[in-house]
Amino acid sequence: MNQSLKSHIMRRVYYSYLLSFGSSLIFWQGIFLGAATLLLARWLHVASIVDNFLAVPVREVPNFIVGSFLGAISHGEVVTAFVATLALVIAFLASRRLGRALATRSLVAHS
Repeated sequence: MNQSLKSHIMRRVYYSYLLSFGSSLIFWQGIFLGAATLLLARWLHVASIVDNFLAVPVREVPNFIVGSFLGAISHGEVVTAFVATLALVIAFLASRRLGRALATRSLVAHS
């Protein structure tokens, strides 16, 4: 009886832990950032992007990036441009949230 009650309680503890983990916003941002990264890596050949990027003079890099992005949209690669934008936005939001979480932990630890 005691062992059965203990296992029943622990099962509920595990369920609540999984539920709290799955309802975390940063968890889902990480999932979507990973998916966007995989899709972007699959659709684009990273080595050619790096080679093209390194071939551009430093002063022309911002214009190159904007021109490449607008060229992708004008050539019908809207999904690629969307995934790139989505990956950047999610990376920014996740890093901001992670920075806040680390700052809060740091403040709590030093108190």
